[in-house]
Amino acid sequence: MVFQSKKPSAKQFRKWVTKEVIPSIRKTGSFGINRLETPNFIVRFNDNWDRTDKGYFSVISELFIRLYGRFEKVGYTIPNKAFTGKEIRPDVSVGKRFSKFLQENHPELQNKFKMYSHKFPDGNQVDARQYENNLLPIFIKFVDDIWIPECATAYFKTRDPVALDYMPKLLS
Repeated sequence: MVFQSKKPSAKQFRKWVTKEVIPSIRKTGSFGINRLETPNFIVRFNDNWDRTDKGYFSVISELFIRLYGRFEKVGYTIPNKAFTGKEIRPDVSVGKRFSKFLQENHPELQNKFKMYSHKFPDGNQVDARQYENNLLPIFIKFVDDIWIPECATAYFKTRDPVALDYMPKLLS
């Protein structure tokens, strides 16, 4: 009936099924998020935890504990890819916002970092910030009091809305 309907909502649904769902099923054998695949977030954590210098921390290492670990504790696993096929990388969002937060709120600390070579599963490497350990309490407070309550919902809403069901547990 949907395919014969003239209603705009039926037309929109029909377009979604024929342009996204069916091609995805043909290409991958399924539609949606593969929740059994090891997230690249975890692979990157494992590949990079030892790349930071003594006395420094990386955003991904701390987020492994502060975000991924807490989500796992309440029953949610961050998948590798979003519905769009784009890789989920909360560390990028947090890292950019933390840098801006330091600049705006702690300008005297904004340059207390140095770079390390961050490796991706495909072999690419990028320069990423490693912050002095004395900034760790500020980072933890930023993640707990700013990024999770103010940014995480918008971040996951477009990537994996299932995460939104777990946000209240993360915030309590």
